[in-house]
Amino acid sequence: MSRVRKFAGLWIVLIMFGGVFPGAFYLASTRLDGFLALPGIMPEPNNVFPAAFGLLAGLFWVLWAYSYLHFVGKGSPVEAFGVALYPTQRLVTSGPYAYTRNPMILGLLFIFLAIAFAANSTGGLILIPILALLTVAYIKAFEEPELARRFGEAYTEYREAVPVLIPSLKPRGPSAG
Repeated sequence: MSRVRKFAGLWIVLIMFGGVFPGAFYLASTRLDGFLALPGIMPEPNNVFPAAFGLLAGLFWVLWAYSYLHFVGKGSPVEAFGVALYPTQRLVTSGPYAYTRNPMILGLLFIFLAIAFAANSTGGLILIPILALLTVAYIKAFEEPELARRFGEAYTEYREAVPVLIPSLKPRGPSAG
């Protein structure tokens, strides 16, 4: 894989997960609040604590997952509709991937939760489960068929053992022993 694709993959992840997705979520949630005249979640400054928790949890999952894709899988999560810019060379089933098949998405949802609390946006809390369901539908339609094609029976066994999004309390799958 070329250095340019690796470099582009890193920057795309940083831009999308660090700016575009959170920014779009903030705009959508605050617009929804205004459109539906929704009240705030809780009195300020009490919203700061759950916002900080969500941000820390989200960054933890995103960074842990990205490091495993990069160092163990020898690739990145950058893909669209089943076409990867810098696909992983190995199926990653350890680390965060032993708890959930989509730890970066889980982390992003925690970041969205942080944004909802920081913005005191009830609309944000409404959007999070909707986005989670849409994301799972996307994963099932595009990512999973491509991973099954690339990694065969190993991915099928992994998919059957590890939950799609909500993490298990103990590691599962082929790497869990």
